[in-house]
Amino acid sequence: MKRIERLALAVVLAIVIGLPAAVFSYQRLYGPAARTDAIFLRVRTVEGGGFDPARIVVKRGQRVKIRILAEDVTHGFQLLHFGVDAGAVKTGTTKVVEFTADRAGEFPFYCSVRCSPLHMALMGTLVVEP
Repeated sequence: MKRIERLALAVVLAIVIGLPAAVFSYQRLYGPAARTDAIFLRVRTVEGGGFDPARIVVKRGQRVKIRILAEDVTHGFQLLHFGVDAGAVKTGTTKVVEFTADRAGEFPFYCSVRCSPLHMALMGTLVVEP
């Protein structure tokens, strides 16, 4: 086999094997199943928009998984009624917290790291429906 033929074979194999592998990997990482198991919570300073979403609704008894992304500065996340404290979430990184929503009601969550002059206003609400 000539060198050019080997190169062409390698390119064809890379396409035939690599493309499906890339598609399946992407679907596994970012497909519907990956999105439904965790609630994605984007955190910015109050001046930058605050928590997004600022209101999270779950069902009583549900196992809740929240993936927290600090977009602009280091933030924190506390939901004291359920014993959740993510600690510091550094800029551009994510942390995941998990808990069981074992009682119905509305519960505040907030940033636990001083992040701006309006830090005390950086709050959201977890709504646990019966």
